[in-house]
Amino acid sequence: MSTAPVEIRPWRECPFTCGRRYRVRQTFAALRDSFTAGEVLTFDSDAWSRYDGITGYAFRQPGRETLRVWDIDDDVDIQIWQQLFEELADTPTPNDA
Repeated sequence: MSTAPVEIRPWRECPFTCGRRYRVRQTFAALRDSFTAGEVLTFDSDAWSRYDGITGYAFRQPGRETLRVWDIDDDVDIQIWQQLFEELADTPTPNDA
């Protein structure tokens, strides 16, 4: 019996890095959340739902206790993230706050 880990989503790598900041490029509605252009979020985690056929990407936002979640269907190209978010430099500028 093999004890090797099983990859649950071999078709999709997470495009975000934990602890990195991302700016929302355009206002859009997601399955469980709505995002507004200019918001700055910090990536927290991701989770896959085999039942729903989606991956949820969770972000933290200063001043909010709850996580912000962007869900994407399994059959959607993950590269769409680049149209919705942009990764920011590690050092915040006054406009990023």
